[in-house]
Amino acid sequence: MKHGQDAMTSRATPESKLIVTQSPFDAFVRKYGTIPRRGVFGYFVHELGRRIVSGDYPVGATLPNEPDLVEQFGISRTVIREAMKCLAGKGLVEIKTRVGTRVKERSNWHHLDTDVMVWYYETGPSVEIMRSIKDLRLALEPEATARAALRRTESDIAAISSAYEEMASTIGDVNSNADADLRFHTAIFAATHNMIYSQLIDLIAVGIYANRTLSGHEDIAEGQKRSLPLHKAILDAIIAQDADAAIKASRNLLDAWLARDYGF
Repeated sequence: MKHGQDAMTSRATPESKLIVTQSPFDAFVRKYGTIPRRGVFGYFVHELGRRIVSGDYPVGATLPNEPDLVEQFGISRTVIREAMKCLAGKGLVEIKTRVGTRVKERSNWHHLDTDVMVWYYETGPSVEIMRSIKDLRLALEPEATARAALRRTESDIAAISSAYEEMASTIGDVNSNADADLRFHTAIFAATHNMIYSQLIDLIAVGIYANRTLSGHEDIAEGQKRSLPLHKAILDAIIAQDADAAIKASRNLLDAWLARDYGF
C-alpha cells in the first residue's frame, strides 16, 4: 500500500527555518480541516501534529521546550504557544507549568478531528486506524443509505445521480473520479434529511479522499471500474425507496473496498 507521505514534498518558508510540507491532502484540508495550511502558524501545527501522530514524539514524551523550538524552526514563542494550545485542544498533548508539554495517550486524541485523521494518512495509516475507519464506515454508511432511500426527494436523486454519472465518465481520471465519489456519498448523507447525520460524512470523507493516494494509478483505475456497478446498485435502491436493498448494496461496496485496499 502506498502511503500519502510517499508523494509529499517539502520547501522552506522564507521567513523561518520551518519546512513546509506539500501533501496530497492539502486540498482536503482546505475544505475539511480545522486549521488552514497557510502561514507559519498553520504549517507549524500540521508539522508538529504529523510528528506526534507518526510517533516521532511518542506517547508520554515531553516536547522540546520553547527556546529549543525557536532555535529549530526560527519562529516566535507566540506561534509556538498558540500551536501547543491548538494541539492540546485536539487532545494530543497536555501543557503543565514548569513541567512542559507532554504527548497524551492515544485514547485521549480527538480522532474525529479531520486534521488528526489526515495526519494518520500522511504518516502512513496503521492497521489499527484502518480497522477503526472500517468499523465507522460499516456502522454509518449502510444506515445512511437506508434512510436516504426512505426520505429522498427528487432533488436528492438528481444530486446522487449526477455524481454517479460523473464517476462513470471519469474512470481513469484519479482526482475527478475521487471527487465525484465523495460527492456521491455526501449527497446520500444529505438525503437522510437529518442535520446531524448529514454532517457525519466529514468523518469518513478522508477515507474516501485517500483512495487516490494509497495506490498506484493503474490499481486506482481498476478499482474505479469494479466499484461502479456497486455504486449503481446503491443508486437504484435509493430510487426504488428500498431500504433493505440499500443496506445490502452499501455493505457490498464497503466489503469490496476493504478487501481490495486493506485485506480485511
